[in-house]
Amino acid sequence: MLKYTPEHKHCLANFYGPVVPPNTGVLAFQTLNYKEKGNNGFRVAGTATVLELDQSFKIVKKLKLVGHPHKIHKNTCFVKGMFNDAMEVARFEGAALKTVSGIRGQIKKASANSIGGPGCFRATFEGTFKN
Repeated sequence: MLKYTPEHKHCLANFYGPVVPPNTGVLAFQTLNYKEKGNNGFRVAGTATVLELDQSFKIVKKLKLVGHPHKIHKNTCFVKGMFNDAMEVARFEGAALKTVSGIRGQIKKASANSIGGPGCFRATFEGTFKN
């Protein structure tokens, strides 16, 4: 988690542990072995606060996939090269998209293979594109 956390910023983490009420403090320790001195030590690796108890959480990771527009019509665009087949597109239906210029959109549905080949899909965006 530390690899993806900006310095001096908060982050959210899920962990499996004993049931405690919200707002309970948590300390994470790291064991240190000093072989040459013969004593063991520890250091505080992290501090936290329990926000909520939820046994049905979903851990997701941001993906950065690249696709290219095949056909553009107003706010709708057919994108190819991002996925390999229609099954993969179906898994990401409803996912958010963002163009290089910052226009946000959403994956709608896989298109027929005759339009852009396998993995081509239809997406709608908030703004229009310039050809």
